[in-house]
Amino acid sequence: MQTQYRKALSASQPCMVSRPTLQHKRYHVLNRSQLHAPRLHTRTLVTEAVAEVTTAIDQLKSVDNLQPELAVNNGKPINWFQQWYPLAILQDLDPRRPTATKLLGIPLVVWRDGTKQWRAFEDRCPHRLAPLSEGRIDTDGTLMCSYHGWQFDAQGSCTKIPQIGDAKAAATACSNNRSCVASYPVKELGGLLWVWPDTHSAALAASTPPAVIAELDQTADWEPRTDWFMRDLPISMETVVENVMDPCHANFTHHKVQGVRTNEKGTVIKPITPLRPTGFKMEQNSGKFKAEFEFQAPCFLKYHFPIFGRVMAVYVVPTAAGHSRMITRFIKNKQNSSRRPGLMGIVLKCMELVEGNRVFEHTLMRNKVLDGDNHILHVQERQLLAEGVAGWQQNYYMPGYSDTGVAAWRSWLQKYGNAMPVLPRKLSDLPPLMDRRQTLDRYHQHTQHCPDCQKVTLETLYLMFTV
Repeated sequence: MQTQYRKALSASQPCMVSRPTLQHKRYHVLNRSQLHAPRLHTRTLVTEAVAEVTTAIDQLKSVDNLQPELAVNNGKPINWFQQWYPLAILQDLDPRRPTATKLLGIPLVVWRDGTKQWRAFEDRCPHRLAPLSEGRIDTDGTLMCSYHGWQFDAQGSCTKIPQIGDAKAAATACSNNRSCVASYPVKELGGLLWVWPDTHSAALAASTPPAVIAELDQTADWEPRTDWFMRDLPISMETVVENVMDPCHANFTHHKVQGVRTNEKGTVIKPITPLRPTGFKMEQNSGKFKAEFEFQAPCFLKYHFPIFGRVMAVYVVPTAAGHSRMITRFIKNKQNSSRRPGLMGIVLKCMELVEGNRVFEHTLMRNKVLDGDNHILHVQERQLLAEGVAGWQQNYYMPGYSDTGVAAWRSWLQKYGNAMPVLPRKLSDLPPLMDRRQTLDRYHQHTQHCPDCQKVTLETLYLMFTV
């Protein structure tokens, strides 16, 4: 696989990367007639067959009713490698040691050099392919492999091979291209570390702005309501984005956390813009309030709630097949938030107090929300892939306009994003099915990456065993 994705990176166009097939049980729900099939009269069989066909046609019609409103612009599919992705929260990275991560299936190591600049390398030493993330940052600001001590500078060039004692021979070996590590363009912007996962388009990377939260630059009107939050999810990127493009699930999946079941009285979602390679924008009308939400390629989603004076920004980074990384933040409007009267104003003020404390916000809000999603989505995407990902229109029954955002995302993905290298095509492309305890593992998904939550966890454990 390493060789395959290295070849893909050297190409100028998006390339599908083949992945090893993981053998596990087919996860598929059988209907009641398949579980219990008594002997039936021929006429009964025919009647049931006709009913099934009629239901299937009605199902397709219900989806097709949404499609005419989804105008699609002509354009080329996006190159997933030639995009900026936020990969880490800068304040949460440890500058003293290298950190392992993944992006589009590529193992990466993130580290800070002697000039205090962050770097992103391919996570393998050219010597014997040991992971550089298991190495150390030397006192001279180079990255040292822990296997044989080879050292690399900020550009990925080898500066030292301890096993070669002759200075001239060592210099010759270090100057050979085979001793270099692939180094990817990076940016430090908006409190995030951005990585461009293509080593052959540095000029394009320099001229391409990342999809940042525009409101953060409008300091007269907007300010952060929360700090950054990050969690690794055992769910593919396309499934997580589909979920974010579906605001109607919140009242049920996040009952009393981010909504209430009885709030749903009918929701209409309509497109504001056509589908373009760069993304699309939608409008939500739930009866009680209106909102706008949008997708910006390759992985940015944003909700704007005018009545609440807030913006929800979500990045869903495709890390590997069956895995993604979510990075979120909320922004508030200074003028709007201070004028809310009555009980709603009191509730929102209390929410702001909780959100102002990073540990409280992560524990009581963001993680609780994702706990509601994780296992459902982990199972759901396996249900779809058991039928074939291209068959979402046949397998999703979406009779109302509340699912227009889902239809828009799936249509965009099919037309412009189908070359995503970690997009699962069939069930065997995904890792084995996890149980609920594994999908809700907050420590490995969040806490180990968040120093603030980690500190509180350690302090709590200390008190438990000492008091």
